[in-house]
Amino acid sequence: MTATSSETAGRQALIDGATRLFAIIGDPIAQVKSPGVFNPRLVAAGLNAVQVPVHVLPDRFDATVRGLMAMANLDGFMVTVPYKTRIIPLIDEILPMAAKVGAVNAARREPDGRWVGDMFDGRGLVRGLTERGIRLDGRRVLLLGAGGGGSAVAIALADAGAAALTIVDVDGAKAAALAARTAEAYPGCAARAGAPDLAGHDMLVNATPTGMTAGDGLPAPLDGLGADILVIDIVMKPEVTPLMAHARERGCTVFGGRVMLDGQAEEVARFLRIGAAG
Repeated sequence: MTATSSETAGRQALIDGATRLFAIIGDPIAQVKSPGVFNPRLVAAGLNAVQVPVHVLPDRFDATVRGLMAMANLDGFMVTVPYKTRIIPLIDEILPMAAKVGAVNAARREPDGRWVGDMFDGRGLVRGLTERGIRLDGRRVLLLGAGGGGSAVAIALADAGAAALTIVDVDGAKAAALAARTAEAYPGCAARAGAPDLAGHDMLVNATPTGMTAGDGLPAPLDGLGADILVIDIVMKPEVTPLMAHARERGCTVFGGRVMLDGQAEEVARFLRIGAAG
């Protein structure tokens, strides 16, 4: 599995018959930045391995993912929208954080052939913000989106000491269920489902896909957005989403999806047994 120095001269290993594979699956997939983060780590670790994006269509999800997992040279994969919850029944063992969140964003093959899944999105966001000097304890957060990414963010922010969390989703039952799970796990965080009303909040997180597609507008009506509100959009591409542009015009401190990816990169790499960069 070790690559020669000539094979690792660039940002990813040259591919040959012995190359090991890691994937990232989603729909759409063109927006992902993970290969640009993890392939240099594979090179730095001296591994003959690459991470590749895989576009999995919804009506072929089970068959495609089972086929990927049956490939003998696939050692692990990451999961992005909209499959972080849907992947769970296909994984043999769900680790505690992923079980608490109800979603998986990374899975690896064990030596015995079983697949183990965990969730790093929320922890990555918390770590990325903390490394940039952002305090999260006592925050009153308006969270847009209760899917896999939103669930991870909710649990992680509550774990980091957020005082209150209002969860908004087009599926009100999903938002209510996430609020109930969060409140049960973290009684000190006043978690509830609600409307996209910024009054009484000092942090806004977009965990919906809105902003990913050309022509998208804001993920919700944001009357009252002022410079005192911290704004995070976990969408990875474009680098500046409509929400981020709008928030910057209002004078807000703004972070994009890269802060979450950077924050979780080391933990995901360790989980996938990729090794550290540098």
